[in-house]
Amino acid sequence: MTTFRGSTGVIAAAALCLFSHASYADMGKSPAGPNGIVLSFEGGYLYQDGPDVTGHGISDVVVASPSDPVTDILVSPDSGYFVGGLIGFDTGKPFLFGFHRVELGLLYGRTDDSAHNVVSSGGDIVLSTVDGSVLGTGGATASTSIERKTWEGALRFEDDDVVNETTTVTWVLAPFIRGFDEDTRTAITTSVPCCEFGRTASVDATLYGIFVAAEPEKWLSPNLALVGRIGAGVYGYDADGKFRSAGTAATTGDFDATVTDGDSGAGFRGLLGIGLKLKVAPSTLLEGFAEADYFSNVPTAHLTSNSPAGGYVSHVQDDDLWELRTGVRLTLGFGPGSN
Repeated sequence: MTTFRGSTGVIAAAALCLFSHASYADMGKSPAGPNGIVLSFEGGYLYQDGPDVTGHGISDVVVASPSDPVTDILVSPDSGYFVGGLIGFDTGKPFLFGFHRVELGLLYGRTDDSAHNVVSSGGDIVLSTVDGSVLGTGGATASTSIERKTWEGALRFEDDDVVNETTTVTWVLAPFIRGFDEDTRTAITTSVPCCEFGRTASVDATLYGIFVAAEPEKWLSPNLALVGRIGAGVYGYDADGKFRSAGTAATTGDFDATVTDGDSGAGFRGLLGIGLKLKVAPSTLLEGFAEADYFSNVPTAHLTSNSPAGGYVSHVQDDDLWELRTGVRLTLGFGPGSN
């Protein structure tokens, strides 16, 4: 078994030269020895490549008929930040399927985006109700903002295989739970200063699953190592969506509308990562890394378009999502056997 896992680790290390994961934990062997404790902290830039969200609509003419052209404004909340950390304990002997170390990891990330428009002379800003039944017209200014927040907790079970004196492979089994929360708000102010109308959307999704990973570590010098992670997992998910329209502008008609929707299913998770680990002290490691996390199905808000010809009902829709992170990670080992 050790020979097989060692060979697989060498293959994984080679693959990391071609790919550049995300699971908020020190990649490779922990600096904590038997009966030791490990602490890790990280943070950096977060990029999420997911679906755009439909905000308000704009037109070069005052919209009066279904044939008038309207362009939907799309908002892309792809850039933000992340922070994370973990605490772990090395038992010094196998306790579950050969694993001898257990770690509890936590992650939080946030991305956002916004769009603002002011109507030109002879133009219009419009917005459909969330059920697509009424088109609000007569807008003079518009603002759409969206925020996505993600959090995750995972319990990592780890075992280290020694390939040679400079190379190890850490094997990971990790049940996890992850939340994706998305909030969208659009506000339209009409040409009459007293009135406005708008719509909101909120989708809260929870993913629960498990992944396995291999984390090869190759020391290039006594103080510098190349590390990485390759893994895959599966998960189930549940989501609830709430969509709301409200307004006071006379040109909108009955703009009040409410839609609720839910979603559930299963998905695939893929993990890739690469980094450089610097030993700044015998039990202190500083790591610069780039990681990617792929989710095949993530529920998000699908808001109706602002077409004068009529829209559809807003709903929760599944889309795939790439989460890319780059940052730094500090890992500390404490207690007997730390190195």
